[in-house]
Amino acid sequence: MRTRGMKLAAAALAAAAVTVPATAVPATATTTAPAAAAASVKLSCSGNGGKGSAAWNWKNRNEIRSITLRGKDTKADGRHPAVRIVWTDKKGHTSATPWRHVRNGESRWTTPSIYDRDGIQYLEIGVRKYRGSSVDRGVCEAGRPNPRA
Repeated sequence: MRTRGMKLAAAALAAAAVTVPATAVPATATTTAPAAAAASVKLSCSGNGGKGSAAWNWKNRNEIRSITLRGKDTKADGRHPAVRIVWTDKKGHTSATPWRHVRNGESRWTTPSIYDRDGIQYLEIGVRKYRGSSVDRGVCEAGRPNPRA
């Protein structure tokens, strides 16, 4: 009985080891698809009264291109949101675009590129609420590491 159980277990392991032949999927599909998918990024965050989103393409470890930044005021509370992009280089230094203020409910900005000679390790969007020209509170942040870093 014990020998038969071991044979069944061995047969089960052998059956589990059977996989789809490697020729069924081209080798390039596993190497190029993740890199291509990682090149374009869409990111958003929202919170109490504001929403921000960004889309961009990673060119390489130092540059992003085709940047679109959006902000939306989601609450009629006398405050307005502002959005910006913040990045961290490989040395740990942080840089940012200016705050873009949403004045008419929803706004969109485009920037051709952001370049950092020390590399872009991590990029995020931030949303704040303002009362007039004074910061009222932070709303949200969301980010992604650079897949090309």
